[in-house]
Order: sequence, then C-alpha cells, then structure tokens
Amino acid sequence: MKIGVISRSNLDDRLYWSGAINSVYTHLKKNKKIKIIKIDKLNNTIRKIAALKRDFIKYVSNIKYDESYDNLVSRNFGYQIEKKLINKKFDFLLAFDSSLIANLSTRIPIILWTDLLYSDYYDHYFNKEKISKKTKKSIKNIEKLALIKSNKVFLSSKWALNKAKKKYPNISQKFKLLEFGPSLISNYNRKFIKKKIKERSNSRLNLITLSVNWKRKGIDRILSINNIINKKGIKTKLTILGLKEKKIKNKNIRIINFINKNNKNGEKKISNYLLKNHFHLLFSNAEAYGISLIEANSRGVPNIALKVGGMNQIIKNNVNGKLFHHNSDLNKISDYIIETFLDKKKYKNFSLSSYDEYNKNFSYKKIILKFIKLINN
Repeated sequence: MKIGVISRSNLDDRLYWSGAINSVYTHLKKNKKIKIIKIDKLNNTIRKIAALKRDFIKYVSNIKYDESYDNLVSRNFGYQIEKKLINKKFDFLLAFDSSLIANLSTRIPIILWTDLLYSDYYDHYFNKEKISKKTKKSIKNIEKLALIKSNKVFLSSKWALNKAKKKYPNISQKFKLLEFGPSLISNYNRKFIKKKIKERSNSRLNLITLSVNWKRKGIDRILSINNIINKKGIKTKLTILGLKEKKIKNKNIRIINFINKNNKNGEKKISNYLLKNHFHLLFSNAEAYGISLIEANSRGVPNIALKVGGMNQIIKNNVNGKLFHHNSDLNKISDYIIETFLDKKKYKNFSLSSYDEYNKNFSYKKIILKFIKLINN
C-alpha cells in the first residue's frame, strides 16, 4: 500500500501541530505493509501575504481573520500539491488540514485525520472572540469542499465525531473514530515503568503540567491547587514545563522554559521530568483532545484534568486519571490528589493502570493497525 502524506510544514518537524502529524508519519513508516511518500514543505509565500491582511484587520478592527482558510491560500496549496503528485501513483492521500485538500484536484482517494473539524475548532476555542464574516464563510466553504473530496474522515474523539455527524448528517458515514497517540517516543515496558513508580518520592508530592499557554491551560487554577495542598500539610513540588520567560518566586514551584523535542536530548529531558512526577495536571479552558495526557500515561503518570472537549476519550475515571467538572471546587480536587498520594498501594495500582490503559488503547502500534483496518474497509 502506497500512501502520500500531506503537510504544509516539514513532516520531520516534531513541534508542528504538537508533534501529532510527525508521530503518525513516523509510525506509518515503520509498518512494512505501507510505503510512505512525503508531500510536504509547501511554499508559504501566499499564506504569509494573507497573514499581513490578518494583522491589519486585527489592528484596525480587533476582529480575527484566519489566513490559513483564505480561499486564495487554499487554492494555492491545492495547486502546489497537484504539481507534487504529477507522475506519482498512490493508493491513498493522507491529510490533516482541510484547507490543503479543499481545492486539490485528484482522483486519488483522500483520508482526512484530525482532532476536530475546523468550524467546530473555532466554536470551541474562539467562541468569545470577534471573527470576521469572511473567515466564517471561508471556513464553511473550504471545510465542505474538503469533506466532499475526502473518502474517509477520522476524528480522534467521540465528542468531535458526534459534532461532525450532527453538522453533516448527509455524509455521516464518512466519519470514523481514530485516536492520536503520544508525540513523545513512548516505548517503555511495564517493568521499567514499575521501577520508576517505585522510585517516586514518598515524602513529597510531585506535580507537573506541560504548557506553552498560561491562560488557556488554566495555570492559575493549578497554582491554587498546589497552594491548597501545601496548606493541608503536604509538601509539594510543582513543575510547569514549556512556558517561556515566566518567573514565580516560590520554592515549591519551578518553571522550565520551552524544551525543543526536535532533538533527542530535549525529548529525554521532557520524559525524565514526567517520569519523576506523581500526577500530570491539565486544566485547559478548551481542549479538543489532549496528547500530553497520553504522554503522561505512557510513563505511568495518572492525569488530573477538567472535563472539556474530547478529553474524556482519553481519561477513564480512576483507571488512568480523574476528570472534574470545570466548575469543581478546587478543595475537592486537592483532597482527591492528597488521598490518592497518601495511599501508597492505591497510588501504585493507579499508576500501573494508567500505563496499561495507554498500552492497550493509545500506543501507535495499536493505532496504526486500526488505521489500516479502517482504510481497507
């Protein structure tokens, strides 16, 4: 089977799209039944010109304009991809962005794989912002074209899947559930994870959150939880990993600046930070999926998170984490963390269960097999 993988950016870039596209591409390459051809590194000149328009509109009227879903930009991407397809034969094309395929003219079957349809993405992440009418119209038109041209559309959560089916009932048969796995390399065996769980501190509760966005990732609430736990007599160390140039004067809190996982040393650092912590916290105001939840589980770290977007696709309560309502009392959340931490047997079983859940449902070895089955049906 020969598949052309489409990406606006370099497919080897592990930062683009939170590393999800690179992870899919990398694991597809490992499968001996599939031959992968890159269709990437598209010229962004037209998009950059449209970005100037975006900045001008934002400056003049404080209205959001999305240059990625500008009709001219989408047509230009389609034209570039068509040129790359000349004299090449594929069984399928795989894309992750509807703007790249909406204006693509080809007879090759197309698969679109994403965490959320782009129109739903805007409703979920930017519902309080002013969006330009032209952007709304462009998104709607481009998305429709892309869905019509796609033979199958994979969505990573039942939440996103149900939204898509409700919005496009006439083509609901195209939509299928297919999760994303971790962006970090996650090939630890159970024996290694068991050893790392045992090495975690018994006297100090170590918490970690992976974030590059203070406000959207709910860091203020995480800081409050850390403070409440301290006041209840439990010593903590909260690690906030990924924020740039942010400082907090608190000996119980450390901020680790952005670490580039495009190099092995950077990835190893992130992995080591995760392995030493008891819980991973994700308190996002909006989240379509939550790849960091899977990365924590793959290292035997349970998740404490808010029930938003597609996160309940990943977290099963008291199996690999705990989901709380976004209006939950922070004292209640803190008590759950403390109780679980202090019960050493319960915590050990919780951590191993978190790893087992990853291994069962979210390892790319399993996901790629599911991918092959879906495209062959």
